[in-house]
Amino acid sequence: MRRRSRTRVAALTAAGALAAAGLIQYAPDVVALAQAKHHTGPNPPDDWSKKGTYLSASQADPSVVEVLGSDGSPYCSGAVVHSPGADIVITAAHCVYGDGSYASSLTVAPGRTGGNSPHGTWQVDKIWVDPRYTKDNDERYDYAFMRVSRSGGPEIEDAVGGNTLEVNQPYHLRGITTIGYPDSNNPGDAQISCGLETFQSGAHDQYREMRCGGYSAGVSGGPWLELKPRAKTGALIGIIGGYNGGGPADDDPHVDDISYSPYFTDDTQALLNQAVNDDGGQTEN
Repeated sequence: MRRRSRTRVAALTAAGALAAAGLIQYAPDVVALAQAKHHTGPNPPDDWSKKGTYLSASQADPSVVEVLGSDGSPYCSGAVVHSPGADIVITAAHCVYGDGSYASSLTVAPGRTGGNSPHGTWQVDKIWVDPRYTKDNDERYDYAFMRVSRSGGPEIEDAVGGNTLEVNQPYHLRGITTIGYPDSNNPGDAQISCGLETFQSGAHDQYREMRCGGYSAGVSGGPWLELKPRAKTGALIGIIGGYNGGGPADDDPHVDDISYSPYFTDDTQALLNQAVNDDGGQTEN
């Protein structure tokens, strides 16, 4: 599962790992997600020529973050989400939870390029993941909100801007920008960006799908944004994650060309509200 292959601190839960190895089947409700169902929207094109563009340090979106592990090494992506406290970041749930435990000692670096963090870093203080993901590995809820802070510094949204969560939006959208940090064929550890249409996935119809080359492991948690011209923040309609960790299996010929996103619903908004209100969550060490 290539989107997860670089997630060092939060690999599959035990059930998910066995399923990936072919030793057990997914639970019936997860199997149902993989079955094609009728939908009326357009299908993704079969044109595989579109490729993402790597952004220079000056072009990098400052509201898109690289998630760094306890040793300071990058392994996932994320984005700042607008909130009253200006301190919330979203990423994929599988980036912060796996094998029955949460990742610890995480930091985020907005707009990081070439190992340099022009805006500094923020420490992850608390994490919120939907219990349907932590208990059942239900990939429809493969998103997580993190509250971050920096001693003596501004809140992260005040420093780099924030994106407004949008839920229950159409599957088929035009003019969506998808940004993340791939770990292979990536000159200078840069953000990759692609402007495209999103679709309801024909094979996995409770997820969005986009097709653009260059999105290898490391892009998990990268935002799908509806941006106005020349804007650096906008409407957040998805993240790379969800079905199979956000992309096809490693042996798929289009492994780096297809990305998935969980569909944001009222449940997503409710989880964000919990983070905003400091309701529950997992406190970081």
